[in-house]
Amino acid sequence: MSSSDTAAMYDGEGSGSVAAKDTISIPQARGSERQSTPSSNANKNNLVGDYDDNSDDSNEKGRKERFWEYFAHFRHFCGDLVNHPFIDKGIILFIIINSVMMGIATFDFVTENPDIEHDFETVDKIFLIIFTIESALQFIFHGFNLFTKGELVFDLVIIVLSWFAEDLQIIRAFRVFRVLRLVTRIDTLRKLVSALFSVLPRLSAITALLLLVFYIFAVLFTALFKDLPLDERYFNRLDLSLYTLFVMMTMEWAGVARQCMEYHKWAWAPFVAFIALSGFIVFNLIIAVICDAVAVIEREDEEEVSIADQQDERVDELSKKIEGLLKNQRELQATLDLLSKELYNLQVTPSENPTSANITNNSDPSPLKITSTQVGTY
Repeated sequence: MSSSDTAAMYDGEGSGSVAAKDTISIPQARGSERQSTPSSNANKNNLVGDYDDNSDDSNEKGRKERFWEYFAHFRHFCGDLVNHPFIDKGIILFIIINSVMMGIATFDFVTENPDIEHDFETVDKIFLIIFTIESALQFIFHGFNLFTKGELVFDLVIIVLSWFAEDLQIIRAFRVFRVLRLVTRIDTLRKLVSALFSVLPRLSAITALLLLVFYIFAVLFTALFKDLPLDERYFNRLDLSLYTLFVMMTMEWAGVARQCMEYHKWAWAPFVAFIALSGFIVFNLIIAVICDAVAVIEREDEEEVSIADQQDERVDELSKKIEGLLKNQRELQATLDLLSKELYNLQVTPSENPTSANITNNSDPSPLKITSTQVGTY
């Protein structure tokens, strides 16, 4: 037996053994596949369940994000709608019309005719619904930050009280306080009210001084004119004297003074002293304080206008500077483009002359090299 036959025999045995191993391993593999099928199905079910849970969570999160996004758009839409200048002017017009109609509703031709009175009540209810919708839109736009804005809180309180007072005949008269909403709508009135609130600390001191003057003169008038037989009980008690002094402060004091002067010729002196202190000094102090507050607000407005003008000038200057910088940038960019083109031309010029490159390569003085393969060929 030759070596080639032996090798062939060994090759045949090897291939046969491999085939046998393959025939044995195939059923085992199929069995293992059949045995591993339940566990693999369970794993697949677990994976599918986890994927479903994750997808549900992501879908729920996406729905919430879309909801809040739509709600934000809705809030901004409500804010743009309710704060539009035309809507604002329309609300002012409705307030004025409603106030005029509430005044007309007090006349006899309305109160004595149930049909006309019912029509007025219906129109008033329509105005109240409009004001309620406006406050609701403001609340949607501002949220709970609405309670940090005094004018909006005032409007909301007036509207809520109007709804609660709808069925109470006594409180219904207070619906006229809706007219005060004009204070929060008209800029001049709002500034005046702001000026009044800003001078409250100084007004409190002036009010204390006025009360002190009232008390001193009430005790004085009660002691001096208590027993005089006047037309009315002007100075019989301290409280009556205080009320009489309050009426006298409105400059209706001449009649009372003349009655007292019929019994005491010097009675004019305390009257003139009280009128001078209360009417000319104290009230002039109040007016001076209020005027000073209004002047301060006007100066603040002028400063705001001047600041706005300065900001506009500054913006114009910055715009001009930015335009100059952009112009310089464009010029610099054009210069860089030109330099890059020239540099590219300098780099490309040697490669465009292949004759010189070939001459340079052919002039290489290196000796001829012959390999061993070429020697064998020769």
